[in-house]
Amino acid sequence: MKKEIIICLPSKGRLNLSSLNIFKKKKLKIVFAKGDRDLIGYVKNKKFNLKILFVHARNCIDALANSTADVAISGKDLLFNSNSNIQKKIKIYKDLDFGHASLKIFKSIYWIDCASILDISEIAKNKPLKIITKYRLLVENFLSKKNVRNVEVLDSEGATEIALRINQASLVADISSSGKTATANDLVEVSGGLILKSSAACMVAKKSLKKRGVRDLIKLLAS
Repeated sequence: MKKEIIICLPSKGRLNLSSLNIFKKKKLKIVFAKGDRDLIGYVKNKKFNLKILFVHARNCIDALANSTADVAISGKDLLFNSNSNIQKKIKIYKDLDFGHASLKIFKSIYWIDCASILDISEIAKNKPLKIITKYRLLVENFLSKKNVRNVEVLDSEGATEIALRINQASLVADISSSGKTATANDLVEVSGGLILKSSAACMVAKKSLKKRGVRDLIKLLAS
């Protein structure tokens, strides 16, 4: 009897459709017991017995780390924003050619005295600044490497781009692909403010590499 392999896929957003396309191309038909809106699917064929969990892309990372899942497709930005204990339990098997985006620092187009990371560093020496983001760890590490001090990092729970317009913060660090959302909210990238280039990746829990069928599956998904 084939052992069940558990896979986490993003339930929505920029990674969802492209992840599903991989399964279609590999002829791994996902079926749902409770209809198309079911968040649990199954693939059963001669080679694999798969259980598919559709969760938030961030939860894909947690599921690999806590052994809820064996394999996942998620964004590298989300993995690298996790703490070291989580990262050491997960292996990036292969970068995938979709979900390309960059984590950048943005400022208001009306803030003419600030154009670069160097400007931020100089301004913050005299006046504490706030930057809001969903990527605290990556932002804090970036600011530390750039020796930018006196900038408080705030956690964003909602639409990060609007924070400057409601005076919640002076700067925004957010993931961006086309830049259209930033432009629509009167934001412009800070020179030298590129924190990380990201894309989707096929990831595997290191513990699961010993599980029967897992290596064959990730080779197929990444081919």
